[in-house]
Amino acid sequence: MTIVHYHILHLVGLICVFVGFGALLSTERARSAMMWHGIGLLISLVSGFGFLAKMSKMLPEGSPSPYTYKWVLIKLALWLVLGFLPVLAKRRVISPLVVVAIAVVIGAVMAYLGYTKPM
Repeated sequence: MTIVHYHILHLVGLICVFVGFGALLSTERARSAMMWHGIGLLISLVSGFGFLAKMSKMLPEGSPSPYTYKWVLIKLALWLVLGFLPVLAKRRVISPLVVVAIAVVIGAVMAYLGYTKPM
């Protein structure tokens, strides 16, 4: 697969994650929300690491591994937070509307990191 395929899969996974967050706002579809959320997280994780593997092959010899870049580690930490946010909404620690707002902010930060790749 090419980098473009991994990029598209990554975006599809993130769309599924945010569909899950949107379904979280409707109380009768909480199980469906968790399903979309989990599938999207898995797709985005696998495609993200596939992208990094392809990217590492394009780097010059002797350059550091992309798995150690700060933006990759930050995105991985934010991915974990995105995975945990619905639990906070389900247990009523935070209201679902606030969880969705936090998820949008985290998504925007992750998009910034993914497109600019600051070193």
